[in-house]
Formats: sequence, C-alpha cells, structure tokens
Amino acid sequence: MVQKPFYSANMKNSSIIGYIGIILIGVFILVAVRNYIDGYDYNNDIVKDVLADSSETQVVELSMQNYNYYPQTINLKYNVPAKIVVDTKSVVGCLRSIVIPDFKVRKLITEKDNVIRFTPDKKGTFSYSCSMGMGFGRIIVS
Repeated sequence: MVQKPFYSANMKNSSIIGYIGIILIGVFILVAVRNYIDGYDYNNDIVKDVLADSSETQVVELSMQNYNYYPQTINLKYNVPAKIVVDTKSVVGCLRSIVIPDFKVRKLITEKDNVIRFTPDKKGTFSYSCSMGMGFGRIIVS
C-alpha cells in the first residue's frame, strides 16, 4: 500500500494563499501607480484656499473624489493654526488614516472624531497621504 505524503495538501493550500497574496499586491501597486500618475499632474491641480474662522484658525474641508483626496493641494499660512475637517461620508477605507509626516500628524478619522489640528510651523511644500500611500496630496505653507 502506497501512502500519499502528508504535506501535499498543505503545500496546495500554501500555493493558493501565495497566489492570492501576489494578486493583492499587484492590485495595490496598480492603484498606487494610477494615483501617482493622476495625482501629480500639478498643472491641473485643484487648489483649495482655506477659510479663516473667528478664532484665527485656518479651516479646510477635506473630502474624496476619484478615489483620492479633494482638494489635492491645500494652501496654508505659516504659523497660523490649521483645522482640517474630514467628510466622513465621502472619505472611506484606508483614506481615513491620514498622515502628514512633516508636521507629525497621524490620525485615524472616525465619525465621532473627524478633525485634524496642527500648526504649520515650516514654510514649503509638504505631502499628505493615507497610511498606505494610495491617496495623497500636498500642503503649501507660505
């Protein structure tokens, strides 16, 4: 009597999981490349000027259009506190995990906590993105 090796079923399952992993990584790369190509056409960027509320805070409303943040470019004033209010109805998925590395901002947006506050204390152009890098934009501080 010939016995089949014990590991053959486990190897088949491992192969299937490996193929699924490769497919998911491929999809991630394709979406990231599409966002990179679409998002960095700065000649056609939509620039959102910020509003100032009565307490001298810059207010930006951030939403999502075409699978990316809207606006793509946010203009802020140097050393004036900023408040980014995220629209939780349009911003979904990984785009709710917002990172602004140069200002040490990392926040997971929820329906109950959808405001990001920081003071832009450096002048220049800075990037913001979701934690996976699939959605992104830039902040210009002057």
